[in-house]
Amino acid sequence: MRWHTRILRRVAVAAVVVATGTTTALAGPAAPAAAEPELLSQGKPVWASSVENNDPELVAAHAVDGSMATRWASHHADPQWIAVDLGRSSDIQRVEIVWEAAHSTMYGIDVSGDGENWTNIGVVNPADGGTDVLEFTGTGRYVRMFGNTRNNIAGHSMWEFRVYGTPVPEPAEQEPEQEDEEPAKKKEQAQAEPAREPSPSPTPSAAPVVPVPPSPSPSPSARPVPDRKGPPGSVVHYIVKKKQDGTAEKIEGIAERFLGSAGRWKEIVALSKAHRQRDGKFLTDPHQLRPGWVLQLPEDAVGEGVRFGPLPGFTAKSPSPSPTPSPAAAEVSQDRAGQGFRLPPVLLPIGLGLGALLVLAGLVLAGVRLVAAARRRRAAKVTFDDSMLRTDTSAAWTVNHALRALIAACERDGLEVPGVTAVFIEGSALRLRLTNPASPAPEPWTVSEDGQNWLAPLSRLQGAPVSDGSTAQFARLVNLGMSETGRVLVDFSLARGAISLDGSVRARHEVLRRWLGEFTGNPWSGEPRVVMVGDGLPRPDQVEHASAFDQVKSEMEVGEGGVLVLSQPPSSADRDLLAERFADPEFHWVVVVLGSWPAAKWRFTARDDGWLRSGFLPEVRFDEQAAVRRGND
Repeated sequence: MRWHTRILRRVAVAAVVVATGTTTALAGPAAPAAAEPELLSQGKPVWASSVENNDPELVAAHAVDGSMATRWASHHADPQWIAVDLGRSSDIQRVEIVWEAAHSTMYGIDVSGDGENWTNIGVVNPADGGTDVLEFTGTGRYVRMFGNTRNNIAGHSMWEFRVYGTPVPEPAEQEPEQEDEEPAKKKEQAQAEPAREPSPSPTPSAAPVVPVPPSPSPSPSARPVPDRKGPPGSVVHYIVKKKQDGTAEKIEGIAERFLGSAGRWKEIVALSKAHRQRDGKFLTDPHQLRPGWVLQLPEDAVGEGVRFGPLPGFTAKSPSPSPTPSPAAAEVSQDRAGQGFRLPPVLLPIGLGLGALLVLAGLVLAGVRLVAAARRRRAAKVTFDDSMLRTDTSAAWTVNHALRALIAACERDGLEVPGVTAVFIEGSALRLRLTNPASPAPEPWTVSEDGQNWLAPLSRLQGAPVSDGSTAQFARLVNLGMSETGRVLVDFSLARGAISLDGSVRARHEVLRRWLGEFTGNPWSGEPRVVMVGDGLPRPDQVEHASAFDQVKSEMEVGEGGVLVLSQPPSSADRDLLAERFADPEFHWVVVVLGSWPAAKWRFTARDDGWLRSGFLPEVRFDEQAAVRRGND
């Protein structure tokens, strides 16, 4: 890979040696001895190459906010980077990165004095996620993590990016040179000089200008504009909410959440200042918002709470009285009212017949509409099929046998069983997508060039010896369906966050039914606890049911975990609670939310034509008959 070669070349020039499995890096002269380094990056300006789906919940600022409940995530592509402005040149002594499940497998740490020209001070290859504590040293104002490759769960994602070091002292101001003339003598010379027009004071020399790095968020033109539909005159807007302390939200926070950068608040002011609010006032001080005020947002705004439609505004309490008609008009109206309109006697039966036909047509049309409305109501109340154990038994046997053959082969050769992100049955072979690159592989497995995939012929696996050991590490592996190249299974435990399932009621219930069948019916899944919260969900014997999330949240602690299904997206408080739980690596629950939820870590859409779509996997057919038919082609 071109980027791989490039970063290693930079390390070689800096006399940095990175051995496989070992992280060692040093560039430039050693930093002077100092006291315990301080955390320099927290709360500082930060920007990144991209934000996953432009999601305001995944912006770069979350990597330096000091919270393990928020994170930054990039687009699902390589390479990606995130950089922080420390505010002044500093001696870097340590960098810490707390990775999310979607982490970089090779990355470098760079420093810069101007935010444009970068010097590499160390490389991590291979990287295995978790928490990296890197004793890299260098000097610069800007520090960047440059991720070359990822583990292909999603993008490059981290909970925290911490830079420790010591700010470089500012140069002391030069003392002015001593005057070699006595004050009295200078005074005499000044009086002897002829009067002159005062010249303008010389402009003091400006401090060295440090080029400003790119804005923490791309400009509006660089962000995709969602395709929205609404009546004529619709605009993107947001209604200011009241915080828990009773005050209104801050405009900088609104800009950060929906536009990706707090610095874009001026764009909101420019769009909203001419709009008269519901209380009759105008936006004059952007830092004094009021709950209920309406702010018009730029077209690229996205996030929960963003609306698209006519802009709500001021409505007068006392409507203007209707104009009084002129006396002449009133006289004509009364004259016409007295005369009325009369049909000639010959046309009266025809008029009555036409009227009866019109009434009959209206009744028929009303009946058709009532029937259609009833059908729509019945469709919206489609009940969930309680026969949940709908697994593909032939595929389950094949995968289970392959997993146990994998365990037996690793035990035979004294190797650690690798973590598996996904399983693909492609033609006559079975491919494992590993969580982290691993090599060598035991027979009959072969390793891909990047070490990320293990491949074995199905014919060899079906006759290979199997292990009777535990398959608990694969317990949340779920068969999604058939793609264009074969069957796809994914480990749901790697989401480390809620998984949303959107689509029509029928389609998403069908997909959910199959997922639950996989969780409870596969030979490697064990017997997980399944809890369903909300209305419109089944109540079979093997599933617990709760009417509200409050009934089960206290039980969702670390341990064996289970599967939680929410009939609707959680509240903001419950979302924060789930984020805290998922930040603990010992938390093993899978949380599925029905409906569209932008804050979900993985998002699936079930279509009525039988296809399941996501942003990080190939489209698959979840319809079993189509899947079996394609598998036999």
